[in-house]
Amino acid sequence: MSEKGKPLPHEKEAFWFQHRAFLEDAGYRLRAKFNPGFAGTPPHPILKPPWRSRSPASERIDDGELVMLKWVSKRAHPHEVEVGCLFSAPGLVKNPRNHCVPILDVLQDPQDGDRQIIVMPRLIRFDEPVFDTVGEVVDCVRQIFEGIQFMHEHFIAHRDCTLLNILQDPTALFPRGFHPVNYCLNPASDGLAYNAVTRTACWPRYYLIDFGRSRRYEPAGGPPRERDGGSGGREGKECNPFPADIYDLGNLLKRHFIRSDPSCMGGGAPHAPLQFLQPLADAMTHPDPAQRPTIGEVVVRFHRAVAQRRREEGRATGA
Repeated sequence: MSEKGKPLPHEKEAFWFQHRAFLEDAGYRLRAKFNPGFAGTPPHPILKPPWRSRSPASERIDDGELVMLKWVSKRAHPHEVEVGCLFSAPGLVKNPRNHCVPILDVLQDPQDGDRQIIVMPRLIRFDEPVFDTVGEVVDCVRQIFEGIQFMHEHFIAHRDCTLLNILQDPTALFPRGFHPVNYCLNPASDGLAYNAVTRTACWPRYYLIDFGRSRRYEPAGGPPRERDGGSGGREGKECNPFPADIYDLGNLLKRHFIRSDPSCMGGGAPHAPLQFLQPLADAMTHPDPAQRPTIGEVVVRFHRAVAQRRREEGRATGA
């Protein structure tokens, strides 16, 4: 275990190796690397995985669908499965404003009553492959805001709206499939994945993941207070988790979209086409939580800013 009590990478792999038979009985097949006696395969000579999922890729045996698995400690994260299943319920899962990753299955670890294994669709990082147009970035941001708004309307704060907790469904982007670990490779891992489809052609769906810190709060109880850590210098301080979500989103908007070019893997100079969102990002990261807009106000201001930019573009082109 690490100093913070989190399992180390080799401990995680050992967990999945020990549970491979149980998972197969439950209908899920892990990759060959978890089979006894697996000797490994040589890495691709050119490409390395651009991003490694924290959840192992697996296959649903019935239909061959790629899925992700994650084990959850009920003691450490008592609300994660509850929140995920709430938004996966029949009445909510198909709501177009619901961007919480669907929980396809929940398995109880037969060796440890504290652990559950959740099954989710196979998703990839939201900003890879790179964005081609400002419109694609705008649609991504719109969906992220919409997803947090949907959570807040159900009195649930995400509490970890960070870069790695936003993914996208790559199915339409790679119509011929992709490798379960490295989306840049084809399913057989012997060549590049066929990616002739842009986001503009298929408009992928973006998802919020990781509800380990998420909580539902009773509105009758008044403004909630949580001792939060991490974003915005809040470590060790009590704060209302809903404005804290706004700060995290604004920080993401500033650092990953406005201050660096989201169409460039390495970032770069401030991205001029997205500067029109700077006033909104500044409001969302106001030092005083009481001065930050609610997520509903964020969505309204976002749509106004996008509409204003389109009007200005129209005047500039004489449209």
